[in-house]
Order: sequence, then C-alpha cells, then structure tokens
Amino acid sequence: MFGYAGIAVTDPTRQAEIYRALESLKKDELGWKKSVESFVGPNKPSAEEQFLLLQVIEDFLNKRYSSASQQDVLVIRNFLLHYIKGFQDNSSTSHEMFLTNKMAHIFSLVFAMDFPERWSTFFNDLFFNNNITDTNISSFYLKVLLAIDTEVVNRDIQRSKNESERNIKIKDAMREICMNEVAKSWLTIANSSKEEAIQCLVLRNIAAYVDWIELDLVANDYVMPFIISKLQDSATSEDATSAVCGLMQKGMPAEKKVGLALTVMTVLRNNGLLTVNDNNDEDEVTRVGSLVNTLGLVLLDVQNKLCASSILEKEQECCVQEMARLAEPAIVVLNNEDPDLSYLCTDYIRGYASFLIKFYPNDTNFIEKVIRTGLQRYVMGDDMTVGGDGEEEVEFQDYRRELRSMLNVIGLRRPEAIVNAIEPWTAEVTAGGSSIPVNKIEAFLNVLFHLHEIIPSNMLQNPREGVSQRAARLPIVILEGLVLDGRCPAVHVLYFELACRYERLLVLQAQPVVITHIAAAFLDQRGISIPTGNVRTRIVYLFCRFVKSHKAVLGPLVSEVITRLAPLLAVSPKSEDNQLLSPDDQGYIFEATATLIVFGDLTSEMKSQYVGELATTLAMKFENGLVELNAARARKADEETIQVILQFMANIIGYSSRMSKAFNNAQSMKACNCIEIYLKLVKLFVETLSPENSFLLESTRQFAHRLVVSMEDELMPYMSGIFEKLALVSTDLDSMHHLLIFCHQTVAKYKKAMLTSGVDLGNVLAIAARTSLQEQENNLPAKDDSQRALLYVQRAFVQLLFTVIVSDCTPALNTSPGLLDHVLEAAARLALSSDQTAQKVALSSLAKISLIIPAWSARTLRVALEIPSLSHITPSDAGSTLVVHEVCATLTSLHQSDPNGFAQALRELVPNGFSDQLLSALTNLKGKNLDKQVMNIYSSLRSQNAQ
Repeated sequence: MFGYAGIAVTDPTRQAEIYRALESLKKDELGWKKSVESFVGPNKPSAEEQFLLLQVIEDFLNKRYSSASQQDVLVIRNFLLHYIKGFQDNSSTSHEMFLTNKMAHIFSLVFAMDFPERWSTFFNDLFFNNNITDTNISSFYLKVLLAIDTEVVNRDIQRSKNESERNIKIKDAMREICMNEVAKSWLTIANSSKEEAIQCLVLRNIAAYVDWIELDLVANDYVMPFIISKLQDSATSEDATSAVCGLMQKGMPAEKKVGLALTVMTVLRNNGLLTVNDNNDEDEVTRVGSLVNTLGLVLLDVQNKLCASSILEKEQECCVQEMARLAEPAIVVLNNEDPDLSYLCTDYIRGYASFLIKFYPNDTNFIEKVIRTGLQRYVMGDDMTVGGDGEEEVEFQDYRRELRSMLNVIGLRRPEAIVNAIEPWTAEVTAGGSSIPVNKIEAFLNVLFHLHEIIPSNMLQNPREGVSQRAARLPIVILEGLVLDGRCPAVHVLYFELACRYERLLVLQAQPVVITHIAAAFLDQRGISIPTGNVRTRIVYLFCRFVKSHKAVLGPLVSEVITRLAPLLAVSPKSEDNQLLSPDDQGYIFEATATLIVFGDLTSEMKSQYVGELATTLAMKFENGLVELNAARARKADEETIQVILQFMANIIGYSSRMSKAFNNAQSMKACNCIEIYLKLVKLFVETLSPENSFLLESTRQFAHRLVVSMEDELMPYMSGIFEKLALVSTDLDSMHHLLIFCHQTVAKYKKAMLTSGVDLGNVLAIAARTSLQEQENNLPAKDDSQRALLYVQRAFVQLLFTVIVSDCTPALNTSPGLLDHVLEAAARLALSSDQTAQKVALSSLAKISLIIPAWSARTLRVALEIPSLSHITPSDAGSTLVVHEVCATLTSLHQSDPNGFAQALRELVPNGFSDQLLSALTNLKGKNLDKQVMNIYSSLRSQNAQ
C-alpha cells in the first residue's frame, strides 16, 4: 500500500516520505479500510509494512470506531477473525514479535469498545471456539489478555471520567460473562504447553488479573500448586513471584486475608521458598526478597487492622510470629552486596522495625542488626569510583537515600541506637588514618553529612545533655581528627561540606581551635589549592561560605590568611585553562578576602588600606585591559581576541562586586572608610561603558546594584551618570527590563532623594510605557523569547510606577506636559491585559494615584469595573481570584475616599441593579467574602449576557 519494498520501510533516507504517506492515510476517511483490505488481501505486505497499516487501523479505533456504523464494525470484527484464522495457516499470519504485540493491542482496543454491548462473545468467537492449546494461538491469546488489562484495568494510566466508568462496566461484565472461562483457560494452557514463554505468560496474566477477579479463581487447589511449582524454576521464578505478590496484595477484609496470608506463608515455607543465604544466586535472592517484602507488609497491615478491631487474637499472634520468622531472611537480603537486591526488603524492614519499637520496645536484637547491616551496606563497593558520577555511582546514591529512610524509622524513636553504632566508626576513622580504605571514610562522612535525615535534626541544632550531646559531638570529632591525605578528592569535599553543614556546632565550641584547624586545611593543597579542578571549585565556594560564617573567630588571623590568599588574587586575561582558579572561583576568593578584612581585628584605616590595595590592583588591571582592548581594535584583531579582553574586564567588575558583599549593617562600607574607593571604581567602570563595550553592561549594572545596597546618599552625585550610561547601552527588551529593576531598587531605597539626584524618572517611565504598549494589541501569553521579554518589561514598568507613587516621587511625572497621563494610560491598558501579574500591580498603582490625583478616579473606576468581565477571569482560576481581590481593594478605596461621588459615578457607568449589588457588597462585606461576592455578581452577569 505504501508502495515500498519491505526493506525500504526501514531505510532512514525514506523515513520522512513514509511518515507523510502514513499521516495521509490516517486522515483519509477510508484509509483504515484500505489498510484492512491490504492486510487481509492475497498479496501479503512485509511485516514492517503491516506494522504501519496497523497504526492506521489503531488511529481509526481510537478516534472514530466508537461511533462507527454496523457495517464498519463488522469489517473490524472480520479482520480480527481473519487474523486468528491465520494462526492455523502459518503462511497468512506473521509471528514477528513487534507485530504480534501490536496486534494484541489492536484486539484490546476493539474489546474495550465492543464488550459487552456490541460483542459479548468476544472470547468465544476469537479464542475459545478455536484450538486454545495451539502454541501460537495460546501465546497470542495471553498477550491479548495482558493488553486488555493495560487498556481497561491498569491504575498507573490516567484516564478520563468516561473511560473510568466504561472500564468499571467492562470489568463487571467480564466477571459475569467470561472470567470463569478465562481463569480455567490459564491452567489448560499451562498444562498443555511446556514452553517456558507460555508458562511465564500464564503467570503474568494471573498476576495482572488477580487483583480484581474472584479470589477462588486463583486461590484454589489447582492454580496455587501450579504457581508454587514455578517459583522453584529459574525461568519462571520472577513471574511466579509476581503472581504470589499480586494475590497477597489483593484487596479484601483483614479477617478474610489473614487466613490466606498464613496459609500461603505455610506453603512457601514448607517448600523452602522463604529461605536465603549469602551463597544464593541473583534469581533466588530476588524471589525471596520480593516474597518476604510483600508477605511482611501484608502481615503488618492485617495485624494492625485486626488489632484495631480487637478480633481474631489467635490469628494476630500468628501474624506476629510469622513476621518474626521473616526478619532473618529480610536481613540476609538487606546484606546482599548488590544494591538492586539489597533494597528489596527495605519497606518491610522499615515497617517491622516501627512495629517492634512501638509494641515490643525491649526486643532490640532486630533493630541492632538493621542498623549494623544498613551502615555496612552504606559503604560503596570496590567496583565503583568514590566520588564518581557514572550511572552505577548515581544509582548507589539513590540506594543510600533508601537506607537513610529505613534507618530514620529507628533514629526518630531510638536515636541512641544510631549514635551507639556510629561512635565506634568515628573512632576507627580518626585513629586509623591512611590505613582506612577510602570508600569506608567516604561512607562515614556521608552518613554524618546526612545524619539529620536519620535522627531528629534538632539534636544537631540545639544539642543538650545525653544522646543529643553525643550526636552533636560526632562531626566535631571527625573535623578535628580526620587526616586528609589526598587519596580521594571526594573525601576532601565531604570534609569541607561537613564543616559548613555543622557551622552552628562549631560556633558553640568553647575553644575556636577546630575552626582554625579547618581554615588551615582550606588554605593549602587539602583545600582551595587541590589539583582536581571540579573539586576545587566546590571547595572554593565552601571556603567563602565558611569564612562568612566564622568571620569573628578568624578575625585575629586576617593578616596570615590574606598572605596565604594573595597568590590566588592575581588576575590575568590569559585563558582559563592556564589558571588554577576559574573566574567564578576567584570571585569567591575576593569575597572571602574582603570579608576577612572587613571583620578582621583591624582599625578602620587598616581596613580601608587593605581594601584600597585590592581595589587599586583591580582598577589598574582594568585600565590595562582597556588599553589592550583599544589597541586590539586599532589593529583589527579577531573577534575572539577582543572577546577574551572584554571577558577579563567583566571579570574584574565582578570581583569588585563580590568584594562589596563583605559589608553589612554591622560593618558598613562607610564605617570602614571604603566609600571613596568604590566611588572611584564605579566612575571608572561607568565611563568605560559604551555601545561598543556593551558586553560590560551586565557586570556594570550588577556592580551598581551592589553599591545601592552598600551606600547611602554618597552615591547620589554619581546616580545621574550611572543611569545615563546604563540607559545608553540598554537597547533591547532584556536589558531594559534589568534597567527598570535597577531603577526600582534605587527609588525603593532612596525615595524622595531621587528627585534631586539628576535622574529623570519621568523619562524612564515614559520610555518604559511606550515600550510596554508597542505590542499590547497582542494580548496572548508569552510564547517565545521576545514576547516573554516584553512581558517582563511590562511587569517591571508597573512595579516601578507603583514604587514611584508610594515613595512620594510623583513630582517626577509632572516634568513635562502630558507625561503623567501617558504613563498612567499605559498602566490602565496593562491592567486590562491578560497577564494577571501586571494587572494586579497596574491596578494597585492606579488606585494609589487616584488618592493623590482625584481626577484619575473616574478612569480607575472604569478599569476596575471592566477587569472582572475579561474572558480570562474565571471563578475556578486561582490567579483570577487574586486579580479580583485587587479589584475589590481598588473599589473599596475609591468608595471610602468619596462615598457619594463613587455611588453617582457607578450608577452612570453600569445598570442600576448591577450598581446596587456592588454597592451593597462593598458596604457590607470584607476580605474573601467580598471577593467571592463580586466574582459571583460578574459570573451572573456573564450568564445573562450569554442568554
């Protein structure tokens, strides 16, 4: 039908052409019928082409078959009958696996559509009236049943309400019409065929269907012996285990399930199917682990329910005994060196440990075994790389999370048991030094790092006497005593991670010896000078964090530490590949150095001198870079050379920004006599900024942000020049967005002082207003980068306008005729846009300005009244609720400012009935009640208009 030889269908060069032909056939109203005719015709297509034809038929079944005519239904039915008939004639039916599986799916789709109304005899006509024991037919039949389970029963697939209702009817009909025969057929097929594949398919069917069919169809003297016998066969063990687990997980009353569970336990134990040791192979461990986990969880659940109901006390006691018998094989499975096998029983171990702690607190043997085994398994195997990021290593970290979750059940109620197990490990690691294997050290550090996930976290935050004090002492001991010998970079990182994780515990130490010890490790080849690049980057970040946390303790060591850091502060335009530290790394080093200076035991003059020396060096390097940049452009150097120089200059600006993060309210830039130093830097950086050097825009703007945070009125004389240069280079939507954010920051901090700074706020708002409205006719949500950038500009514009209004800077809007109306009209239009974030802030701005300039009250009222009627405002949408809340706040504000004028204006704008409802709501309701009532009023109005 596709006009290609079979081999052409798999030819990559023909894929696009075949895809177009396939889609064309799907769109053709008779395409599915043509596909059926081609499929059943005398000239059999290749298996690959048959697969394509089935896709066309599948498309028809999914989209149009439910409303098909009786004639079309008959065509599909005959197609299925023809396919089954072909099994008796091997020349007419392909047995390719992919084709058989696809055909099984086709059968399941027809079944889901036709059973029981249109085809109640589906199984009789297609399978039971044929030789069901024929290997090909039985194999396909079992696959169809599995496909039906997926289509109708599988709970992992999300379905619509109609599909769910349909599936319930199908299951009810199957139980009534054919499920008995289907269940009998499983055993008939299993007894007639010795092929392992068939046996596995039968077991998979039982596992799939047992959840919703009658229990007696499986739990009987015929099916159960069959399943049990297959547990001992390695080829069928996995599927037999699934069948048993499916049976045990079947929903039923506890008083009924307890007998089934105890019977199954007895049968399995008598057949030696719950016994495991360290010498068993993977299949045996998988079988026992799965059975133990499922049976154990079922027993826990049943015992809990029987206990809650206070019934069947003898059976409860049996459940407790059986759970205890499962404990030993569960521990053996947990102790398996393969993480994929070890985790099989963790759910049961977690549940049983919780059960013992609650009901048998004196029974500590199992608890101790779980802790000991869990910690042993926490150590990475010799076949994995400690600190590696391969697939096995990543999966092992997931396995560790499972172990921590398991241990957490014990740790929350018995933290002393966890601490008792870890303390000897601590002593071993600190005393053993380099003789301890790296993987064991790494595992121990990892346990300590995640200890808050195992025992109550408050024990490590506010340690008191007893267990809490012992637990808090563990990280301190290891930080003080661990030898970092360079064998494994990952161990070094974990050590410093611990230092930052438990910074609070370090601060609580009576003597700061440990902190200085850690700082020394940070400063040499154990830390920031470690040869491994990716590890070094993380350690540099941790060093900066460590310094900021312990700046007071490190204050007396400032001169010594800075001397050690000095070589790392050298900056160069050379390639990053030739430097020890990356630019980001150096940024953290500059921040840490500045923090040490600012909080060191130095006079303000000394602090100013040290910071000044760093700043002067950076300024000199920047100026040298500028000279080199101009020379490169003069000789028309290649773009890559110019870009390297620009990046170097941007890095220097970034380092200056990072240094400014050292200052805070306790040690301000002014108190350290560093104001003039940073003003010189900003003057240098801003003067260099130009359209030609626009690459420096982002770093310069970030530096300006930092100065606004760190300075007060000292920055005002420079503000006009900063804005002028930033605006000159901010030529696209993204850079304008960030300029507006910077402007918002300055107005929010300096407020009315901005009116005398020389910055024309009115012009900034006017430009932002024009930009915001340039594409306002497109009221759709952002779909691409340009629309998204425009959206961000619009939001930043209304946010800046709001800040200008509430910061008493509205005189900036009166600097030229018509400016105020232009800006506010832009806000009004954005209040009516589809972006709810912009809507809220824009309307809030109009409400605020209306209190200052009453002439704008009428326009604000019209906007506020129109917003709830917009198509995207709906009662079921959370964002709409927030917008309507802002509408209510605006209407309330206008109403309270001039009740009589508001009522008169409202009646002039809307019908009397509508205005009366609104006035009543505004007068009598508040908060969420008012929001809800206004939403209801508009919903009612919308319904009336629709009629």
